[in-house]
Amino acid sequence: MNFFQEATGVSIGKGTFNAIQGNQTNHIYYQMVQQQEKERTVYDEFPDIRRGLVHRLWDLHREDSFIRWNYRLRRFEREFSVERIISTAVINGDSSKFTVVSYKGRDAVKAWKKDFQYFSETADARNMQLFGINQSSIPLLIFYGELLPLAHCWDRLGQLGRSYATTLAFRMKCNRSAMWIDPKQGKLICGLEGPDHDMRHVGFLNIKTLPSNVELLQDDACWRYFSQLPLDKEFDRDVIAILHYTSEGTENVSIATSRPYVVSSPDMSVIAVGNGAWTQLGCLASRVVMPDGRTRFLLSQKDSCFQLYSNPISDNECAWLAQSSSVFHKHKISWHEDLSQYKFIKPYIRLRGTFERSEIKRQRRLDGPPIYFLLDPLHLFPVLKMGSAVSPHTWSFDKNGRTPIPHHHCKYLGLPTELKVEELLTSYKYSWPTETYETIHRWQIARGFDPTTTDFARYLGCPIYEATPTESVRFEELSTEEGADEDLSITSCVADKLPRDCRQKSVLRSIWSTLTAPLTYAACEAQISRRS
Repeated sequence: MNFFQEATGVSIGKGTFNAIQGNQTNHIYYQMVQQQEKERTVYDEFPDIRRGLVHRLWDLHREDSFIRWNYRLRRFEREFSVERIISTAVINGDSSKFTVVSYKGRDAVKAWKKDFQYFSETADARNMQLFGINQSSIPLLIFYGELLPLAHCWDRLGQLGRSYATTLAFRMKCNRSAMWIDPKQGKLICGLEGPDHDMRHVGFLNIKTLPSNVELLQDDACWRYFSQLPLDKEFDRDVIAILHYTSEGTENVSIATSRPYVVSSPDMSVIAVGNGAWTQLGCLASRVVMPDGRTRFLLSQKDSCFQLYSNPISDNECAWLAQSSSVFHKHKISWHEDLSQYKFIKPYIRLRGTFERSEIKRQRRLDGPPIYFLLDPLHLFPVLKMGSAVSPHTWSFDKNGRTPIPHHHCKYLGLPTELKVEELLTSYKYSWPTETYETIHRWQIARGFDPTTTDFARYLGCPIYEATPTESVRFEELSTEEGADEDLSITSCVADKLPRDCRQKSVLRSIWSTLTAPLTYAACEAQISRRS
């Protein structure tokens, strides 16, 4: 058979050849199939699993469309029309369990390809790991492990456990609805979007790294882990803020007041009074509460105006919660009571200051020494009216504020000598369940503080609340009538509802004046005298 010798470039499909050698003829039938090597693709990196080998045990989640955010139109839009089902399954009788995702509908292939592209490129143990695929008319993605959506156990988590999961999701850069539990590995991992189940919550803002251990979802383990972290007041503030936001009850009330305070709702007796706190927007920075109660800010040059709020987000509420145990202790309030009856009430005011629009004066401010803005405590303010101009502040080159900048020099620098009252709203009333108060009480002890004192609140840098004497003042909530004067004060004392000893000036001055402006005290006293 030397007829193929030195043959080149020959491609033979089928053929019959006669080979004649001497007096012998050989009839040879050849069937040669030329196989060309198939170009390898990314799909070949994963086993192709036939649908018939997949035995679904139970479904975990079902959805009928893909939703995406349209940044240009600023709204959610349907990206794909597809029924996507996530199930737990076994393959070909193997005892191992897998998480299988099937796609069915008009855009099944498009949706499948989008998910495949993402998970085929995943090289991180914190993500769902792709095991196999199916590219039929109902394509599949098959992931290692019997995974469980975090949403399925969300309702059973405690407040700290939810915050842990929320923070971990943020660190892993995925949505909480895309968080999954891998029981075999004992880890929380990131994966496909699963059920949402109203998983809104607050995370720890001041924790940089976290383990992904499933056991931290359990209340006891989560409590032990976080309570044993080194003392860090920003972290401890996070804990109080989380307990506040996740359990508060809020309502508007038509009470005008100059300071935050706490009352017992059955008889409206005041049990604690605070000094309030201010926050800012604009060209003021570096807020510091001074020993004399004033709030100091440093002037920056970013804007031409600034706004001040008497209602900084959670500051007043967290200050109360951080020292509530000490107030309850002083008033001998039992933990067996329904503590949700104690209501925290705080004012809401917005002030605005505007600099003179002069480049020369702006340059004078830039060329001079640092300028400090010091705002009086709210209870020392004059009576406020909407749209009025007030001067409850001081400008100073001295960070201690001992030497104010004279009025004429403020004008020279273009500093506002008056602030405009831009908003003056009815107050907000907050309450928290007994469980929240008990949790904060336990937290203080775990962090090494005595909850019968205000040490924890001082450590956090919170303003301290004064527990009122047991002979507390009682008053009725005011209703804002149309056309009524909008004084920031409680001007309608109900004399016949005051305890007998509260008619004495000494008690009125010691308690009532802590809640109201000086002019308000005189108005209340006069009204009581008239009724007597």
